[in-house]
Amino acid sequence: MERQAPKMTIRIRVATIEDAGPLAHISEKTFRASYAKFNAPEDMNAYCAETFGKAQQTSEILHPAKTTLLLENRGVLSGFAQICWHKAPNCSLQASSPSEVRRFYLEQNLHGTGAAQTLMNSVFKEAQKTETDVLWLGVWTQNFKALAFYRKYGFIEVGEHTFQLGADRQTDLILSTHLKSRAPDSP
Repeated sequence: MERQAPKMTIRIRVATIEDAGPLAHISEKTFRASYAKFNAPEDMNAYCAETFGKAQQTSEILHPAKTTLLLENRGVLSGFAQICWHKAPNCSLQASSPSEVRRFYLEQNLHGTGAAQTLMNSVFKEAQKTETDVLWLGVWTQNFKALAFYRKYGFIEVGEHTFQLGADRQTDLILSTHLKSRAPDSP
């Protein structure tokens, strides 16, 4: 007898201060799942200690120029995206009011299920509520799966910047997409 996977029940919502602890946990967990096998443990540990603690997540949730969207599957926090409003990258970008998709992570078991599309569509909907005309993000040059996903959403390469992971200086590509050129709810 063939077993069916449990049906997903996806809910996207804005993080509140009560979410700081669970957000700190999933932030570090999903970051490590994505990058630990490619990086030195000491660099991963240094970056995670500086970036993903409860105090850091509390500060980011309360920051007026940031919005963190949480993805829950069947009531369990399973992914998130963070948007930094009206922040320009360090490269030439044709935009009057760009905003950064600073983080975009899902639990590994949700990859390929459509959950990432749901979360990205929610990012675009949030951005359309503001004066944002261009969304941009940094993605590691070696993260081919993420690069392919972002390109489906119209993101194109516009530059690069340095990403400091512990003592390791890495290169991220900067990708951007114009909000007006994208149809709602479509990659």
